[in-house]
Amino acid sequence: MKVSKESQQFLDNLRVYLLSSGKNEQEINEIVEELKDHLHEAEKHGKDVEEIIGQSPKEYMNQVADEMPFDLTGVLKYIPIIFLGAFSFILIDDAIRGTMEYSLLELIGYPLILFINLFIMFRIAFRYLATSSLSETKQWLFLSLVGMIPASLFIVIYYVDRFFETPSIEFGTVGVILAVAVSISVFIGVALWSKSWVTIIIPLLWFLPRVFIDMTSIAEDTKLIVSGTLPLALVGLYLLIVSKREQHS
Repeated sequence: MKVSKESQQFLDNLRVYLLSSGKNEQEINEIVEELKDHLHEAEKHGKDVEEIIGQSPKEYMNQVADEMPFDLTGVLKYIPIIFLGAFSFILIDDAIRGTMEYSLLELIGYPLILFINLFIMFRIAFRYLATSSLSETKQWLFLSLVGMIPASLFIVIYYVDRFFETPSIEFGTVGVILAVAVSISVFIGVALWSKSWVTIIIPLLWFLPRVFIDMTSIAEDTKLIVSGTLPLALVGLYLLIVSKREQHS
């Protein structure tokens, strides 16, 4: 059953808004499918989205979210997975850099930054995008700016750590090997659990170019530039392809 592009965009935004509001995924799917049926029938009579829902999309999303209970069990199920994935990413990144030493400030600060990032992304950014009418370019720009917040906080911790010395732990050779092995296992495990290759493809696109570039004999300045831009470009291109494919499916 197909609906207009406008209606499908509204349904996609509604799904994002409810998911980022911590609602149950199964209940969201049921609501979206039921609403899709109504939209399909109403469009046959020439009605648009706002005529069908009787208010603005933003007001409708707020109303539906207020009527649904917060799915604490569902949220708690995803948080450990997000944390494991994020720290696996950090561990492999540090292993490639050859600096697997962590101060007490970093051990406290990294999880705190991740919590702040999750709150900003899910409680503010995604909900704002779902209820706004920004163009695709402006959406990417907005997410890029939001993504700079945790990056900036990591830089703050990096420099504060240099001024306030705290106890630290350092991974030895065996520790590095174990950390990388566990991290790779986490990526594979999450991929099997979610039945998606994303958690394998993105780390490959992010880390492998840097490993291969480090093995070359090109100048160090060039290595830094290429290592900093190529993985970002590859991941961005992959996400763009996935996004376009989903829009056409």
